[in-house]
Amino acid sequence: MKFYKILILFSAHFFISHTVICQNKDKAVRKLFSSIVYLSDSISQRAGTGFLISKDLDDYLVTAEHVAKSISIHGSVQYRGENGTRKKIPIAHLLNSNKTNNISWIVHPTADVAVLHLGLRKMDSIELSKLDIRTISYSSLNDSLAAPDRLREVTVFGFPLNLGISSSNISPVTKNLRPSSDIVYIQRADNKKLNPFFILDDPSISGFSGGPVMHTYNPKIPDYMDDPIEVSPTILGLVHGTISDKTGGFAAIVPSINIVETIELAPSFNGLYKFYYPNGKLWSERIYKNGIPWRVISNYSPEGESQEKGTLKNGNGTIEIYDESGTLKWSFHYKNGRPQGNSYHMSDAEIMKSGMRN
Repeated sequence: MKFYKILILFSAHFFISHTVICQNKDKAVRKLFSSIVYLSDSISQRAGTGFLISKDLDDYLVTAEHVAKSISIHGSVQYRGENGTRKKIPIAHLLNSNKTNNISWIVHPTADVAVLHLGLRKMDSIELSKLDIRTISYSSLNDSLAAPDRLREVTVFGFPLNLGISSSNISPVTKNLRPSSDIVYIQRADNKKLNPFFILDDPSISGFSGGPVMHTYNPKIPDYMDDPIEVSPTILGLVHGTISDKTGGFAAIVPSINIVETIELAPSFNGLYKFYYPNGKLWSERIYKNGIPWRVISNYSPEGESQEKGTLKNGNGTIEIYDESGTLKWSFHYKNGRPQGNSYHMSDAEIMKSGMRN
């Protein structure tokens, strides 16, 4: 029997929680590093950047299609572990299938996006924890066809020119840029198909291709929250390449709505799923449709007592999330199967600590 920790139930956040130690004030950005991966292939000798997305029970590797074409079953992903050490995992291991002889990339019909459905949830909890890997929530993907605010910087993550990788360490390179356009329709550099893009005010660099472009911020977290999730990124798109001539150029970015559309084409979980407490007791029962919570059947305490399950029905309503002690911690709000926000429930001890109750 597999036992999953409570953060696996938190569909709007990372599915594994770790503490990242750093001396700088960029902790919110650094928490994303374990979800940004360096893709390479021993046969093609090609490389690029990808990132990991979780959609409740399903996990996906996302990159540019022109990068994915060079990554075979002989490829690997490298990323930053909890203590900053370099982790290198064969792609075949992430697929969690001994019968896999090739990779079934799902590609967008026209845009430069490729998605690989992973088998992380098929692993037991011990094997999964050894991976020491993070994902970014599917709800972080901007699902509208719109360019970012030109007055607000965006952050590009990746491994340009193989920078950020050493024999024992790995750390994605980040580059802060400004959007320079609305949505523009231009031909892809690799196959000349016409697609929407937005452009950034500086050319891309080889190795950034497939990397995510985000708004990141570190909200003010109340002192009474003992284990806050501090990163609330918005993924705006991924790097396609450079539009340039001999006088200069711009970075061409695939809008994130094309990532959403590609993930919707990929396999996802349907049906009943049961979560269990570490003591083996039933935790929660949910119905999923196309990989998203559709209805909550039940919630239980570690002692087997029924608990409030929320109002979720047909993808609309709330889900009540309890921790391993059976204490209500979060309410997630869904509309048409997509998270709209959440609220944190304080325990009595947290209320006392916050000063809200004397």
